[in-house]
Amino acid sequence: MLASWDKNYPGVPGIAEPFIKNVEAASRGNIKITLSGPEAVPPFEQLQPVASGAFHFLYSHGSYHFGVTPILAAVEAIGGDVASRRASGILDHIDRQYQKLGVKIIAFPSTPDGTYQIILRQPVSPAGDLQGRKLRGTPISSGLFRLLGASPPVGMAPGEIYTSLDKGVIEGTVWTVQGGVLALRWYEVAKYLLRPAYGFSIQPIFMNLNAWNRLSDAERKILLEEGRKIEESWFREAGRLAEEEEKALIAKGMMLTQVGPALRAKVPAAFSEGLWEIAAQNPKTRKDVEELRQFARQKGLAN
Repeated sequence: MLASWDKNYPGVPGIAEPFIKNVEAASRGNIKITLSGPEAVPPFEQLQPVASGAFHFLYSHGSYHFGVTPILAAVEAIGGDVASRRASGILDHIDRQYQKLGVKIIAFPSTPDGTYQIILRQPVSPAGDLQGRKLRGTPISSGLFRLLGASPPVGMAPGEIYTSLDKGVIEGTVWTVQGGVLALRWYEVAKYLLRPAYGFSIQPIFMNLNAWNRLSDAERKILLEEGRKIEESWFREAGRLAEEEEKALIAKGMMLTQVGPALRAKVPAAFSEGLWEIAAQNPKTRKDVEELRQFARQKGLAN
């Protein structure tokens, strides 16, 4: 299994590692999975080697292969909750799209709403915005950056963020509230957490489709059942981790800085609409994105 993050990121011990452990136990040792991180393959290059069969599994996020397909990142623009998304069939729709690329999605671990945050070197401006600031992020935050007046997101591997913040190459970065800022010691070079946090995150476990097709029905059942258990446990754990992380960062001297009142209520819609917009820009995948949005509208989960 490839992972897009190292063990400092809470999803590795919270999703990838327990999934591996539980699958091995449920299969009585017949299925063993070895975990490799971004030191093996950079995060933005991981989907292809899994689709080709060089690796069998991938734990990642849709933003890391946004250029190949934006559809998994785009699903974070829909509304509802975990149960309604699952019941709607949207996740099955996403899985069918990824099977065209040579991978199957085994699990869709997701967080509660309010999972993305912006970490800043300086607080918001007197107007309550981020006018002109250069921030590291992935394309999914483009709409929010535009609302707040920041420059378009700067692409950057997680391992480069500390030094870039320290030297002022960037003035902030997007990360999840569940953890990583404390472990990576970014509080040493950035002192502010922007609120409100926004969006929810899906961090799936993929499997090479050919490898999946070679499994027995019993083996497939184990993988899907353990994937569903991880979905349930991660949703609970993500909320707890977010509370603990914020308390710990404040204890380290970080402070909350708030989006101004005139913009605050617009944050969720700006994030959602910006994500749909950026996802539809690639003409090769635009039809897929439009079909997803229409599907979500029919289920009452999108505008």
